[in-house]
Amino acid sequence: TMSNLKVPNLEDYGSNWVTYKERVINLLTHEGLERHLYGTAPKPEELREVDGKWFNKEEPTKSLTRKEIKEHNTKIDIFLQNEASAREVIYQTISQYTFLRIYKEKTFVKLWIKLVSIF
Repeated sequence: TMSNLKVPNLEDYGSNWVTYKERVINLLTHEGLERHLYGTAPKPEELREVDGKWFNKEEPTKSLTRKEIKEHNTKIDIFLQNEASAREVIYQTISQYTFLRIYKEKTFVKLWIKLVSIF
């Protein structure tokens, strides 16, 4: 869960953009999500399945054990949960009008860049 730090709602015309932007950056940093803001949080690569066996790019000829698959899936889950947490900071503090302008971006950093370009 996110901390009790609060981010003000972003005004549709951006009159509080400077304050909003700094508060978002501070909250994401506090929550350990700053790398998602700057696009430096690496997304784990997808595994590849061949004949019921799973492989990764690092060792494309060595099939993974159940434990390795589980560990990999946990890394993906954590990455996706962090992306969702960062998005939620924005989603909870913008209007529907602004939401409809940015929500289709595939990653949080792209969503943030789109938001910054608007304001």
